[in-house]
Amino acid sequence: MSPQASAEPVRHAPAGRTSALRWAAALGNADWYVMGQLIAVLATAWRTDVTTVTAGIAAYSLGNGCALPLWGAAADRHGARRVLRTGLLCAALASAASAVCPGPAGWVGLRLAAGACFACVTPCVSLFCEAVPSARERHRALAGITAAAAAAAVATPLLAMLVVRVGSWRQAFVLLALLVAGTAGLLRVDRPAPRLVPAPGRRPLSPAGPPGPAGGPASAAYWTVVGVGAAEGVALLTLPALLAPSLALSGTPAVTALVAALNPVGVCGSTVLLQGPCRHWHPTALLALGGVLGVAGAGLAAVSPGTFALCSVAVLLGLSWGCLHTTLQTWLPRLLPPRARARAASLFAASAMLTSSLTIPFSTSMLLDGARAAVFTTGAAACAGLTCLAMALARRWT
Repeated sequence: MSPQASAEPVRHAPAGRTSALRWAAALGNADWYVMGQLIAVLATAWRTDVTTVTAGIAAYSLGNGCALPLWGAAADRHGARRVLRTGLLCAALASAASAVCPGPAGWVGLRLAAGACFACVTPCVSLFCEAVPSARERHRALAGITAAAAAAAVATPLLAMLVVRVGSWRQAFVLLALLVAGTAGLLRVDRPAPRLVPAPGRRPLSPAGPPGPAGGPASAAYWTVVGVGAAEGVALLTLPALLAPSLALSGTPAVTALVAALNPVGVCGSTVLLQGPCRHWHPTALLALGGVLGVAGAGLAAVSPGTFALCSVAVLLGLSWGCLHTTLQTWLPRLLPPRARARAASLFAASAMLTSSLTIPFSTSMLLDGARAAVFTTGAAACAGLTCLAMALARRWT
């Protein structure tokens, strides 16, 4: 274990670094959302079918989910700044190569590489935020970074459409590559921060960190992180993805894009709550609020398939994600010692992503077979189960 890895989590995060983290999260999301906007354009340019180009989205998800634990282990060993800078530079190269890609076969491979490279963002952001000594401030920092990613999800399709109209799809990837390389440059010029000195009267955090659940071994803590991630994937990642097929069934596909935008708008709204009226709330109260919003959203989708109802569901699920996910991000990695917290964050994210990738096709098939009420009722139960599990873990956080 390198000395840098053990020193990194106990440093303050300067304003410049915080800005770079928000840009990294936003650009990682932008690289994902730009693909959906360009699928039809790419299929026309390469004279192929949409299904062939869409394989690039699946490849991106596969690369991202599989690379997350690798980046987490690297960040724990070599430090978050070095690993994030390396990952972003590789992602910039993948985006630049995507801009000059001659055909769909290379496109799928480059999207796999880009997803794997952008996977560095999640564990490195988590490790940087470990530098914030106050749990409340750490939570607010994570909420701000999550809001930046959500804002990118709203703005990217619109900006991609504008770039394509005034230029070509290749320019969209060139712009992404330049922005990602610039963000890596912000991390490069960042100066090392002084080590944290505990405030008078406060005990510093133990280097060993808190024990695993119920005082068990570290493996139990890893399984807890993976299990909570899987529950979050079923409850909070699957449900928003089912809104588009629900709209297709209700005969109003024209508003699918609106619903897709309203979900990240809800995530941004949750940040307003977390940094405003709810900033002093206890973690269990925030988890309960997120759970209630998620259950309400899934329940509304189960009983009402109309357009207005599903728009409301998208906002409710976004608010739920913002409250539940950022609270879990703040505390869950601390079930493990400091030298394993980037791995904890990466396993949490990878478990959620891979679980949702398995449940979305199955749930969509049920939805198309007419089992809408059963699908969303099960989703509401999953939200309730996730909330109860998270609140049980929250007893260890105080």
